[in-house]
Amino acid sequence: MAVADTRAAILDATLAVAATEGIGGLTLELVANEADVSRQTVYRYFGNKRALVSAVILREEEDFISAVLDAVDGIIELRPKMERAIATVLRLARDHPLLDRLLESDPEALLPFLTTSTGPVLSALQPVLRQLLSDDLPHLDEAQLEVAADAHARLLVSYGINPPDVPVDELASYLADLIVNGVKG
Repeated sequence: MAVADTRAAILDATLAVAATEGIGGLTLELVANEADVSRQTVYRYFGNKRALVSAVILREEEDFISAVLDAVDGIIELRPKMERAIATVLRLARDHPLLDRLLESDPEALLPFLTTSTGPVLSALQPVLRQLLSDDLPHLDEAQLEVAADAHARLLVSYGINPPDVPVDELASYLADLIVNGVKG
């Protein structure tokens, strides 16, 4: 099996094991059995459980980011671009087959991956938001742009993992207004 195929098989197996066992019950041995590889192969590719879970989350996030970039492609103005990006993130989070289950059954294991600055989610989302914002906000210096991207990433992650009972398009519209116009509007 090619390196990329083995890596993908291990990541797919990790998602499958997490769906049944949660992150707390996930072991490299269970993943190896599910992927039909040796436990040593899983260790060789990922080193430990945290690295494996981070890799799965990062792969899922890369799919999210790709979908967001596709959704905003061709939109020139910041307000509609942000609304489309936010709606896409919220829909993907709500429709993800595993996110809700893990947040309900295993939040103490999952939340550090989603909410810490060094976790894979915020560290991958911030540069994308920085780029989206920098195109339309040239008056911000680098430090301001970093803070804005960080704040928006944290906002999206928060709403993604704990969505209010509001239709996605309505929430995306409100949040886009808040981001682009501020609270004074």
